[in-house]
Formats: sequence, structure tokens, C-alpha cells
Amino acid sequence: METALSPAFAAFLRNARPELNARFAEARRMRPDLDGDAFAAFLRDTADPLVAAVAAVSPERAADVARAAFELGLELVGQGLAGPAAREPAVEAGWRQVAPAVASLVAAEPERVLAAIGNALHRLASTPGARPAEWLAAMEQLGPRCADANAFLALGQVAAWRAGMAHYRAGALAAADALPPALAMAALRAAGDGWGEVRGWLAADPWYDPSALARPGGPRVVARAGAFRGFGGLFVEPPVATAAGDHFIVRSGDDGWLLTADAFGATFHRATDAERARRGPSIIPPGVTARGTTVEVNGARLDVPEIGEIAGVAAAGRTLALTSAWTHAVILVALG
Repeated sequence: METALSPAFAAFLRNARPELNARFAEARRMRPDLDGDAFAAFLRDTADPLVAAVAAVSPERAADVARAAFELGLELVGQGLAGPAAREPAVEAGWRQVAPAVASLVAAEPERVLAAIGNALHRLASTPGARPAEWLAAMEQLGPRCADANAFLALGQVAAWRAGMAHYRAGALAAADALPPALAMAALRAAGDGWGEVRGWLAADPWYDPSALARPGGPRVVARAGAFRGFGGLFVEPPVATAAGDHFIVRSGDDGWLLTADAFGATFHRATDAERARRGPSIIPPGVTARGTTVEVNGARLDVPEIGEIAGVAAAGRTLALTSAWTHAVILVALG
């Protein structure tokens, strides 16, 4: 038995039927594989609950939100990002979980807010190691605390960083500064005494975890990044890392990637020619030695048995990248 649509969405579809039918036909000419049944399921299961949530808080905006949902839904379903056979279910989950929770923001700027939710989740789902479900939970919980769409988008950037998008670090710190301090602290699950203190540590140390009650000292393994391509990773052979500013250029065979990493995650991106040219020599900081399976930092020893034998060491900021002929991963060590 088919579920009845909410009054607000049913009225919109009924009143705009000729126009909407024409838009669907036009979209299908552009994307012949656009499935009518999949789009109808999207409208029923995803767009309708959102329009109903908006109608409950801003009934005068329900039709505008319905129109935006219809238009954006054509794109999402046409690209395989929404509908029953979507290749990235997280995108539609954002419309179902986050958008109704911020119905007043969607009512004010429907295209902007709905597109931002979809784009954020598409990028998270497309980035190995990122955690879309964590972003969804954070935005559903904290999004209602945003005063407007600008704050919501800033919160989304901070939450994406916290959910593993290490390359968002600089922009997310700036975005966090634009939020109320309590909201910035909540987005980062910070346990410090205040945003000023937490922000200072975040800027100074990429391996500072604001949710931890104490800061660990001494060298420690903080991440294992990458894997053999045959097991779903990137590397066809054991990689080699060199410094690239605060990050690393990682090579395996003829391929090269920019590796960015911090306490929230590690991400690889195809290295551009400019990024390759920026790489610096692997200068090891004073007081740091690495041999066999051991790293020593100012007298503090760290054994890394999983590496087999350290063959390459690169230093970028407060991080060492260790590579070996015995593993297809880059082992990242925080210097303290």
C-alpha cells in the first residue's frame, strides 16, 4: 500500500504538475538513464518528509523548498547519488537526517543548504578513510544550533575536518573562528577550558586531540596510511615519502600523491606538478634517529615492529613518515 504524501508536498505537485512534468522530460533528455521509478521513490521517501518538516515551521516556504528539492533531486538521482540504487547512500541520508533537523535554515535558503549537505557527503563518501556517518551525526545534533546558513556551512566544514578530512585543516580552523565558541568546541568534541586554548593547541600541533583530557608526550605512532592496491589501497609497490611543506609527497611506481594527516585522519590526493616541485629534502630534525625498527627522539625510544625495517624517513613539521620495503603503508610518527 503506497504511503500518502504530506498535504504540503501533495499540493505543490498537484499545482505545478505541467511544469514539473516538463522539467522531468527535459532532464531525461539530458540523462537518458534517469529512472522515473527511482525519482518517484526519492520524492516520496526523501523530499516529502523534508517538505513536511519545513511546512511545520515555515508553511509559507514549503512550496519553495519543494521546488528546490525537486530540482536538486533530478540531479542527484540522475547522477546515481540518490534513489533506491544510489551508489553513495550517505548523500540521501543527509537529506533525511540533517535537512529536517535544520528545517528553518532549509526554509530560508533551500538550494544553498540542501546542495551543501549533498556536496559535503559526496566528498566524504568519496574520500578513503573519511567517516560520513560521523559527519551526519554531528550535523544532525549541532546543526539546529546554527543561527543561519553561513554558520551551518562553517559548522559543516569543521565537522568534515573532524570526520577525517585532514586537508580541510586550515580552512576548518578559520571556519571554527566564525562560530560561537561553544559551538566550535562542541563540533570538535573539545575538552579544554575554552576555545582560545583549544584553538592554540590545534594550530600548533596537528596531533593534538581536543577530546583527550591529557596530551601524550614523546614519540608515538599516530597513523598507518595507505595499503596495497590488491587489497583496495593505492600502492602497487612499497611507497617512498618525501617532505612537501607540512605534508608529504608519496610515490609508488609511477604514481604520486599528496598525503595530509592529523589527529582526525589521513587523506591522499593526486599530486599536481606544482606539489611535486614543492617537495623538499628529507632533512631529519636534530635529535632524531631511525634505524632498524626503532625511532629515537631526544633520547626517547619508539619501536615500530610492523615496519620490518625502516628504509626511508621524511620529516614535515612535527611528523615523521616512515617507509619500508616490507609494507605498503606509510607509518606516521608524532615527534611529541
